[in-house]
Amino acid sequence: MITDDKQTNEHLRSYINYYTGLKNPRYAVLVKGEWGVGKTHLIKNILKDDQKFYVSLFGLTTIQEVHSAVFVKMYPNRSRLKKILNWFGSSSMKANDVTLALGPLVGNIANALIKEKVDNSKTIVFDDLERCSINLEDLFGAINKYVEHHGCKVIVIAHDDKLNDELTDKKEKIFGQVIKVTPDIEGAFNQFISKSKAPIAFEAIKDIIYKSFLASECKSLRILDYMINDCARLLSCIPDKLYNNKRLLSEIFVLFTALNINYRLGKLKAKEIESRNSVLYYVKKDTNADDIYDEIKENYKNHEVPLRLESDLLSNEVLIDTIVNGLYDKDKITKSIDNSRHFIKPESKGPWFTILNFDLYPTTDVDNALEELYKQFEEMQIIENGEIQHSINLLFMLSEAKHIDKTIDDIYLFFLEYVRKLQKNNKF
Repeated sequence: MITDDKQTNEHLRSYINYYTGLKNPRYAVLVKGEWGVGKTHLIKNILKDDQKFYVSLFGLTTIQEVHSAVFVKMYPNRSRLKKILNWFGSSSMKANDVTLALGPLVGNIANALIKEKVDNSKTIVFDDLERCSINLEDLFGAINKYVEHHGCKVIVIAHDDKLNDELTDKKEKIFGQVIKVTPDIEGAFNQFISKSKAPIAFEAIKDIIYKSFLASECKSLRILDYMINDCARLLSCIPDKLYNNKRLLSEIFVLFTALNINYRLGKLKAKEIESRNSVLYYVKKDTNADDIYDEIKENYKNHEVPLRLESDLLSNEVLIDTIVNGLYDKDKITKSIDNSRHFIKPESKGPWFTILNFDLYPTTDVDNALEELYKQFEEMQIIENGEIQHSINLLFMLSEAKHIDKTIDDIYLFFLEYVRKLQKNNKF
C-alpha cells in the first residue's frame, strides 16, 4: 500500500497554507532538510503552478541574475516582456532561458526596472540555495527586499546544514519560520517499487531491501530510488536456485544495498570495495582507526539487520562492476554465486572451506583444518596469487574473531615472508 506524504509532512503543508494566506507577512520561510529528502517535490505539490513563481538559484553568480530570473518568471509572456524592454534598446542580458533586451546606455535604468517591477500576487519559491555561488549575505539582502519592500511571500528551499554559522543572526531576521522536511521513506519505497519494471518480482526481496535501507541511516529518497533500480537489475541476474532461499537472498541483497547506499553517499570509495576483506583491509584495520566498514556494521547491528560483509556470494569484482560501473553481467554474477562457499562443489573444498565456515563446525575440526592449511604453507603448496590471498584472508578473519593467538601484524609478516620464500624457490 502506498502511503501519502501528506501525513508525514502535514506540519509543512499546514504552515505553507497558513503562510500563503497572509496578506503581508513581512518574513520569509526556510524549508530545510537533508539532500534528496524530497523538499522541492513537496513544495511543488503543495503550491500549484498558479500559486508560485519557482526560481532555481543553481548556477547564478550575481544578484542581478537573481532579480532577472525572478522578473522572467513573473513576466513569462514574451510579447509583454518585449514591450516592456523595448524601452531600453536592443542589447541583451541573459536571465535563465530568456534573453532580455537592454540598451547599453540605459542599462542601469533597465536593472532598476527589473528590481522594482515585482508581482507579489504569488509566492516566490527560491530553490537550491546552497548551490548558488553568490555571497549569502548579499543573497539574503536581495530576498529581504522582496519581503520587506515589495510585500512578497517568499519560501526558500535549502540544505540548512550548508549555511554558514556566521550568518545565523542575519538568517533569523529574514526567516520567521524554519520547517524541517521529514522523508516519507515507506511511502516513497512503495511508490518506487510499484513504478519499477518488475514490481511482482520484488516480493521476494522487498522486505529485505527496505530494512537494509533503514539500517543504512540514509534519508535520501533519491538514493532510495537509485537503490531500487539497481536491485531490480541485480534481481534479473540472480539464478533460480536463490529465489526460494530467503537466507541467501538476504545475505546477497543486504550486502549489495549496504555497499551501494554508502557508495552513493560518498562514504565508501571504489578502492575500499576492492579491498574488502583483503590483506590491505586487515592491515589498515590493525591501526585501530575507525573506518567506514565499522560504521556500516554498527548501523546494521543497531537495527538488527544481519550483514555479512565477508560474504563471497558477490565477488569484489562483481560489486565494482555493478555499484561503481553500472555493469550487470549475468554470467559473471552467476559464476560468482556458484563459486561461493554456499554452492562450491564438494570435491573443490579444502581446509580453507572449514576455516571459512568456522562458526558452523566444531572447534576441533577448525583446528585440524588450520593445521592442514599451515602444512600447505610449510610445503609451499599454495602458489596461486588468488589462493594465497584467500588463505591469508582466512587467517586475518580468525585473528579478528580471536580464534587464533596471532595479531593482524603477525599474519601480515607471515604473508610477506611466505611470498619471499616462494620467490626464492622460483614459485611466485
